[in-house]
Amino acid sequence: MLSRKQRFMLMSSASGLTFWGIVGTLGPLAAAGSIIGVLPHFLKVVVLLIGPLFVPFGNFIMGFLTDRLGRKKIFLMTMIIYGAGIIVISLSYTFLPLIIGLMLAEFGVGGEEIPSLSLVSEDSPISQRARWLTIISDFDNIGSAIIAGLFVVIVNSFVDRIVLLVAASVLIVIMIFSRISLPESFKWENIHGETEKSKNTRSELYIDSEGINVKKPSYRLTLFVLMAMAISQYTTFGLMAYIIGPYEFAKPFTDDMIIFVALLGASVAGFIAAPLISRGRKVYTTYSYGIGFISTVIIFLLVPVLHNLLIFYPLLFVNMMMSEFAWASRTTLEPELSPTRLRGTFIGTVRLAPMIVYPILVILTSNVSLRVFILINTGLWLLGFIAAIVWHRYGIETGNVNIDYPNN
Repeated sequence: MLSRKQRFMLMSSASGLTFWGIVGTLGPLAAAGSIIGVLPHFLKVVVLLIGPLFVPFGNFIMGFLTDRLGRKKIFLMTMIIYGAGIIVISLSYTFLPLIIGLMLAEFGVGGEEIPSLSLVSEDSPISQRARWLTIISDFDNIGSAIIAGLFVVIVNSFVDRIVLLVAASVLIVIMIFSRISLPESFKWENIHGETEKSKNTRSELYIDSEGINVKKPSYRLTLFVLMAMAISQYTTFGLMAYIIGPYEFAKPFTDDMIIFVALLGASVAGFIAAPLISRGRKVYTTYSYGIGFISTVIIFLLVPVLHNLLIFYPLLFVNMMMSEFAWASRTTLEPELSPTRLRGTFIGTVRLAPMIVYPILVILTSNVSLRVFILINTGLWLLGFIAAIVWHRYGIETGNVNIDYPNN
């Protein structure tokens, strides 16, 4: 059972991450020719790089600020930034305003996830922590799937813009309503000396237990494993969902369909992953990355027939389901393995690694064959699988841990 304040927390986080899904998909849709028309190859690469370049800035800067200013204040700042970006994109009919709008929007949504993960991990009952971290993160996929599906169905550019503005307006109304009533993290208040406010906030939440106190694993091991798993999942998700279409298929309808099928698979998987990861993190993580690796090997073996979309779509759907399983592991372990005082900064630091690697891969894969493209994805999945095995052997089970890590 959730309190009223926790429902506002989940509503706020889910709507914000839905927004991220929409914004994150606009760049690939624009590269596919769905917003301002078909672009030459060089401009496609530029558009596809905006997200990978500006999301890390938002991620790290807002991650740092959320530890200093609080989770709630950052929510309000990011909402204003990406709201402005969506308006500019909706009014764009040439390349330059489109790029400016994408920069604003990607920076804003890049800063949205870290306060969301921090707040949900801190203000959720310990027994439901992984469940809600997984489900609210899945709204990123749901937002992407919705906007990609709408762009598949609606082929009129003007109507596309109206749909984008209406969807953004609805989400902003929901966010304003929920964020006005949103509680600050009681854990954040407590470590910043606001003891009485922390007690009052906690009394409004159904917090069943602080969890057991354990020694936090070394930062060296934690950073290595989480960065490796993040590089694996983040880059393969982006390459297979967003990049393979404009590079390898290059037809607006097909590209939109690839994004839609990929995000639909990820969206469905999120609700399957939530109860599974709640049973324990270590075994779940190993299986997620292991099966994801195997699914990519199968895709590699079928490269000669991948341009048959009746073969490619089901394979992509399954592969994206496994990517979401791995994503659930990341979005749960990252906040659970960092102390409250540094949670935003820690998550932002971990995520710099995949966000630096991804734009490099977007450039490197822009002129390779389909076989090499899939081979790169296979190698990246293997990296994540190895990291998951290392964590299974040397890491800790965080299912019932007190994530304040007192006395550490």
